Amino acid sequence: MKNIIFVPIKDYFASRKKLYNKFIIPLIIAIVSLLFAIFSNIGNSEKILLTFSEFIDTQINIVAILISFSIAIITILVSADNKNIQCLKETDSNKKQYKPVDGKQLSLFQILLSNIAYNVIVEIIYLVGLIAISLMQNILPIVSLKFITSICIFIILHILFVLLESVAQMYLTFWANRK
Repeated sequence: MKNIIFVPIKDYFASRKKLYNKFIIPLIIAIVSLLFAIFSNIGNSEKILLTFSEFIDTQINIVAILISFSIAIITILVSADNKNIQCLKETDSNKKQYKPVDGKQLSLFQILLSNIAYNVIVEIIYLVGLIAISLMQNILPIVSLKFITSICIFIILHILFVLLESVAQMYLTFWANRK
């Protein structure tokens, strides 16, 4: 069972070229936010804990909505039966942007589906992590909360970048004859 869950993640990483683009900007923003949190005094430990708690609660709500949105995209994608979807299934992806998986170039449909499936899995794992952090936040040292916050910023920005790419791909899918 656990192997099948991570197949979309494996295929996502195996098929993408220039994957660092989806990681570098979120990483820079996360590092800047961490440095800001470390070098600025944002209040006493009670205020930090309250702010962190609100941040995690907000993240849980946001990620739950994103999971619903991503699953809705998958539903639209796999249930739509029009010429644009058929064209995506029949058209190979650009070899400059995407690598073959198991010796076969993926179709544009497979690229889009792997984007969304990857995002759903990352969002679900992140949601579970956020719930765990929410339960443990009172026993974690205050200093670690700053690091956890920057990691959360990195992950949510990465999710949003992949989601934005998926939305753009969906838009172009249903826009007739758009190159």
